[in-house]
Amino acid sequence: MNPPVTAAPTAPVTAPASVAKPSPAGAGRVARVAVLGASGYSGHEFVRLALAHPGLEIAALVSREYAGRPAGELLPGVDARITHLPAPVAPDALPALLADGAFDTLVTCLPHGAWKALAAAQPELATKPLRIVDLSSDFRDGSGGYVYGQPEAFRDSLAGATRIANPGCYPTAATLSLLPALEAGWLAGPVTVTALSGVSGAGRAPSLRTSFAELEGGAGFYKVGEVHQHVPEMARTFGRLAHTDVPVAFAPQLAPMSRGILLTAIAPLAKPLTPAQASEAYAERYANETFVRVLPAGQWPETRLVKASNRCDVAVTTVHGGRTLLATSAIDNLVKGAAGQAIQNLNIVLGWPEGWGLPVHGNPW
Repeated sequence: MNPPVTAAPTAPVTAPASVAKPSPAGAGRVARVAVLGASGYSGHEFVRLALAHPGLEIAALVSREYAGRPAGELLPGVDARITHLPAPVAPDALPALLADGAFDTLVTCLPHGAWKALAAAQPELATKPLRIVDLSSDFRDGSGGYVYGQPEAFRDSLAGATRIANPGCYPTAATLSLLPALEAGWLAGPVTVTALSGVSGAGRAPSLRTSFAELEGGAGFYKVGEVHQHVPEMARTFGRLAHTDVPVAFAPQLAPMSRGILLTAIAPLAKPLTPAQASEAYAERYANETFVRVLPAGQWPETRLVKASNRCDVAVTTVHGGRTLLATSAIDNLVKGAAGQAIQNLNIVLGWPEGWGLPVHGNPW
């Protein structure tokens, strides 16, 4: 897509092409889901969203720590009076449950490396005809037959897939902030990404670095440069979209908030663009994307406006006489950056409306 020659003074806010509907036609089938790592933040969030999704049934809750205890202890935010949940089981119970036909979909919400190790130890989980959505980084490189699950970028590859590698939260925000520019071949050099993240992105395991006393009242960088584990994922995705190598430098920062990512991506442009041209091209590219909202000129993303939603807010401009792109985005790292995107991917795989059962509105307060 070539950038438009003329543009309106401001880019319109992108309106979703469709909104989630309570009972889409042809959605009579139900996916019976086992949630592996249900006690973590992303696992808990997946269950919360799935309980409001008419096509998803929570068939198994898997947690080594909570096995044999009431589901209410594992998921204290769920009201067990009105929602039946299975008793949590340990991971070694999964093969028998699968053999009995208890579930047909496995959503893995484990720390990086843990699912790959478990799949090697229990190969029946990885080889049976089973839908698997992995929220870790284990197979984001496309190994093991996994498809990279970024719907807005690679939707066509997801239909009917049985192995989906959910993107990381930082790469999701970065990809959506740059997607129109990458596809149009605008960029002429390396990308520099900076991002503020809530501490839930580090997982639920206790850590001094993410404790309240260590983080409250300030913000700090970590893994700056090319050492963060998400840098190869970003570079791989950017290169795939731009059809050329795109080097990435990354400066992530922890902020004193529980959830949310606020991201900035800066890159040189091959040809100068005005801010209005960039904004109009972004609005056009995302016009039919339910979960990406392009903000008008002068408005910028805020994490609180996308909290608890599956929406990504994007705003873009150019600087340095139009020679540099400056793109910004905000997501909820536990929803669009993890559990919500997993459900979005499952909707595509199962042939359901992509937005079915997913919140597009944020909860700012």
